Amino acid sequence: MDKTAKKHPVGLLETKSLASALPEKNAEGRPKYTQILTPSKSSSASNGDSAVAPSSAEKKTFAKQHQQRSNNNKQGIKNANHQKPRGIFLPATEKRPFNLLLKRQEVVARPTDIKTRSYPITPDNVIYFSGPRNFLSAIYPCKITVDENEYNSVEHFYQACKLYTLVGQEKAAELKASESPIEVKKTTKVLLKEANITSKKVEEWKEKDSIGVLKHVVTHKFTQNEALKDKLLETGDKILIQAYIGDTFFATGASFHYVSEWVSRHVNQALVYPEEVTAENVKYLPLVANGKNALGWILMQVRDELRAQSSA
Repeated sequence: MDKTAKKHPVGLLETKSLASALPEKNAEGRPKYTQILTPSKSSSASNGDSAVAPSSAEKKTFAKQHQQRSNNNKQGIKNANHQKPRGIFLPATEKRPFNLLLKRQEVVARPTDIKTRSYPITPDNVIYFSGPRNFLSAIYPCKITVDENEYNSVEHFYQACKLYTLVGQEKAAELKASESPIEVKKTTKVLLKEANITSKKVEEWKEKDSIGVLKHVVTHKFTQNEALKDKLLETGDKILIQAYIGDTFFATGASFHYVSEWVSRHVNQALVYPEEVTAENVKYLPLVANGKNALGWILMQVRDELRAQSSA
């Protein structure tokens, strides 16, 4: 018996090679990605019945821990300017609802031969988005089909690609029980931790493949959903900004309030973005508040491409 043959999990389908997702790779070296299957109603019901309510003792312990964290956060905010450690980025006057390490983003000077597009900064020329209720968000629930496989959101496809590449298809298949985008994110973190995948490896994947993966699935999202496509085109040429405090790569690393103040301070200036969405061009992205706003950049590029197709 051939021991090298891998046994595929039941119900797992492997997609095609996604040439447009990772154009910089040769066809042979391009990774394949796995779908996430929607759980059946019966399995969802059984999972819900198995939930156990916390005891009174657990509630008291939780309340005590919550109060202690709250006091620590207040003290930390008070002394932030005096005790800011290396590698941690804390925006001035910004309160964080949780302890969070953010990568400091750097901007590299653009070569003169890179085509760019300029967007004037004014309060009226900006659209902010974040959260599952906004159609621009990656965690907005939306059926998307990629290579005959159906996903429940952009986040589903993104996390499936990450797990498949870093852990393998067996672990990626476990995402099929996570129906919502938030559940997918949480499950992915757990599976990466169980597989001893370091944050460094995740960051390397993010820098190498995430932009191509997101551009690919975002394009599918808006080409397959006419109503969402119309809403995206209705944003015109406005700057699309993901105002989220917990991410300095895909978002701004700051709240809506902080970003709106940043916009007010930079009126009559401009954000200059590379026209081509590639992993190589990320380093040339200007900072919006504290982050690269890479998802906003991708959305604006997809918007331009859809507009060009509509007028052709």
